[in-house]
Amino acid sequence: MRRTARTTVAGLALAATALAAFAPGAMTTANAADGASDPYGQLWNILPPGSNGTATAPDLLALGGSTTATPTTPKNFADQLEMYDGLTKVEPSKITSDDINRLYKPEGFTPESVVSTETPKPGVTIRRDAFGVPFVDGTTYDDVEFGAGYAATQDRMFLMDALRHTGQARLAEFAGNTPGNVAMDEAQLRSAYYTPEEAAAQIDKAAARADELGADGAQLAGGVDAFIAGINQAQSDMCPIITAPTCPVEYAALQKQPEDWTRADVVYVASLVGGIFGKGGGHEVQNAAWLQQLTAKFGDKAGRKVYNDLREKNDPEAPTTSDIYTPYERGGIDPTRPGVAMPDPGAKTAPGTGLPDGAAAAAKAPSPQMDLPGMTIKLEHHGMSNAILVTGEHSATGKPLAVMGPQTGYFAPQLLTEEVLNGPGIQARGVAFAGTNLFVQLGRGVDYAWSATSASGDNVDTVVEKLCNTDGTAATVDSTAYLVGDTCTPMQQDTHSETTTPNASAPAPPQTYDFQVLRTVHGIVQLRTEVQGQPVAIVLQRSTYGHEVDSVLGFAQFNDPGFVHDADSFQQAASHIDYTFNWFYADDRDISYYSSGLLPVRSHQVDSDLPHWAGPAYDWQGWLSFDGHAHQTDPDRGYLVSWNNKPAPGFGGADDTWSYGPVYRSLALEKRLQHQIAGGPVTIEQMVGVMSGAATADSRAAYTLPLILKVIGDDPKTRDAVALLKQWVRSGAQRVDRDRDGAYAQQAAIALFDDWWQHNSQSVAYDVLRGRLGNELVHALPQGLDDHPRQGIGSSFNGVAWYGYVNKDLRAVLGKHVERPYRFGYCGGGKLSKCQRILRASLRAEVARMLEVQGVKKVSELTYDKTQDDIRSNTAGVVGVRPIDWQNRPTFQQVVTFTGHRPR
Repeated sequence: MRRTARTTVAGLALAATALAAFAPGAMTTANAADGASDPYGQLWNILPPGSNGTATAPDLLALGGSTTATPTTPKNFADQLEMYDGLTKVEPSKITSDDINRLYKPEGFTPESVVSTETPKPGVTIRRDAFGVPFVDGTTYDDVEFGAGYAATQDRMFLMDALRHTGQARLAEFAGNTPGNVAMDEAQLRSAYYTPEEAAAQIDKAAARADELGADGAQLAGGVDAFIAGINQAQSDMCPIITAPTCPVEYAALQKQPEDWTRADVVYVASLVGGIFGKGGGHEVQNAAWLQQLTAKFGDKAGRKVYNDLREKNDPEAPTTSDIYTPYERGGIDPTRPGVAMPDPGAKTAPGTGLPDGAAAAAKAPSPQMDLPGMTIKLEHHGMSNAILVTGEHSATGKPLAVMGPQTGYFAPQLLTEEVLNGPGIQARGVAFAGTNLFVQLGRGVDYAWSATSASGDNVDTVVEKLCNTDGTAATVDSTAYLVGDTCTPMQQDTHSETTTPNASAPAPPQTYDFQVLRTVHGIVQLRTEVQGQPVAIVLQRSTYGHEVDSVLGFAQFNDPGFVHDADSFQQAASHIDYTFNWFYADDRDISYYSSGLLPVRSHQVDSDLPHWAGPAYDWQGWLSFDGHAHQTDPDRGYLVSWNNKPAPGFGGADDTWSYGPVYRSLALEKRLQHQIAGGPVTIEQMVGVMSGAATADSRAAYTLPLILKVIGDDPKTRDAVALLKQWVRSGAQRVDRDRDGAYAQQAAIALFDDWWQHNSQSVAYDVLRGRLGNELVHALPQGLDDHPRQGIGSSFNGVAWYGYVNKDLRAVLGKHVERPYRFGYCGGGKLSKCQRILRASLRAEVARMLEVQGVKKVSELTYDKTQDDIRSNTAGVVGVRPIDWQNRPTFQQVVTFTGHRPR
């Protein structure tokens, strides 16, 4: 059974929020005062690199042989990049209304100027403004959807094609036989395999569920078909032949003629995003292995205590978005529950879904990625969005204020596409994931605005199925049948075949890949191994598997001014989204929050951190109710803050989320916002400044380094280094070059701390925990040590448990107050004197190493190459954009000030 709320085609799109776009560009400055023409307030937004993401052969000729976009060529390809980059040149405390006007564009429903107008079919008009944003007007509901598909294809045709082939697990067939493309196909099969018939059938199923909820399912299904018709008409108009001057140049490079879209293709794009980004959990096998290692070293009782310390499943010190206690999955680890099924260490294994010989393509490419012509897109789960909202009580206007948006990574073109949709039952402006943009997924309505951040709620579990043979012989790990009750049932087996062909960027000879796909009633088989010597299949069960487009209802309601008219109706719409996102709302009266997701209610006989046996006693028992989800409107503290942090007190982190401890990067926003509120009514300029200041802060250093230095104390051998690091912390631990002189203002401190935090297999964080865990376990802890800007993806310092470990343990060592302290002391076994010796030795060694490496005599002479932090946009085609200075900021961002509302 399923609850009465689910997620949309658009919803997954939002998940897609983890892919984004960038480009070097000029700035077409629109006067924000034009926003005054909006009867309900002023809104601005920014979406780099630009609305247009299509490069044609004439565009390449205009670039004169270059493949890097300019501010003017191709038109609207990179004209928002310089605006976006320019924000870090302004001191956050000095941001003015002119800066907002200059660095954002108005987010209205009427074009400031009309640059072009076309009517691709009767009833549909598409006007474009100076930024190339399409304003789609439709006489009917289906006309609007046709226009949405048509305009998106004009702006993202090749990218959409690449995404649907990726969702089909046919990227290598489409773009070429590279290790990354093959690995991406295998990863997609393991996440969200569907036959074309299964995919297409999801549309009617989603429509039927909408009917059950009192909505018009037939209208939604018809809208999908109209959207697809718009895509196909645009493809035909743009590419009658692949050498047409209006056809994206990538098709000629690949020698591929675009094919018509189907219902299945929309679902495939949805599944790509939903299966990677709109989820949380699924790491139970890794957790089991870690617990087994702890037990081997410390014994059962102490091993569990260490596990619970470092798991941080429900730390009362964790920053939360809502301040209302909302209990969900709260308990500590208990491997003795009857439903727990721990895989045997070192047991025999056989492959599950993927290449049947087990030689996973991913072994050649560490992260699933797409090696398209001239591009590499890494598809990794990064929760990267943020939101700050203030109630009217603390606002200078007496009305709520908001600065919010998804941080979706950086690509050229952007994976989100901007659109303005207007017609019966639809009036919205904002962005949506290309290929699923039937509706605006993040943006504004008539007199309200909304956005989202990733919530990573626990909607994926690891289920263990007992293997058997239908002929009654003894099972082995190679068996392909499993027990359903007492019945030996064959797995559903499919062979997914794709044949690659050579192209200029992937000249490998043609090759056919035959992937095996194994499925049980719970989901896709990942691996076959043993539990207590018994052969089993390891299966990932995802609540949204087979229901990738169900959330379309929630997104349709977001776009419908007849449905959303206040905070309560917005929360109802958000509850119809099954993927795990934190949703935020603002109008002229309220700010509101709802954390969505089809979250299971689990049996008391299983442990949500560990794999569990299949069977009625251990299967999911239902779904979390509306009231069970974290949600809040107009909190007494006067604000809402989210940067992918814990939703609410008592809401346990998913089994793959160990970072809900005392340190989360949301503190960089919350502390700054609290300071502004304490100083008096907050202006929209100050709200932008709060976001901008946090965007260039090293959150890791801000909340760990002061305690590390406090423990070290006055050490004559590192006095200069300590002074240097303290000065950086006092300045806000900023990584910024506002005057663009080519260096960070505090580059010596940055160089020293970066290397101290992680130098190959060494780290000051490891030094803190090694006293209790020992060298082997400190490296085996299944949590990443850092999330550094040098990755080039913008988003940084997210979801790292180690920041909280260092902060909490050192506070305890120093005798400071710790709410619910660790059961064990870690640094120096919990002894300050011993911990001090360890950290002093650590810093001394780091100083000596850095002075030798850089060949200088003083720590103040250390340098840092800031370009390694640059945001390096992945090129999703032939034409790319220049790198820009690092900032940890939403890619699409709205600045929101409402002053009026329709009659309530």
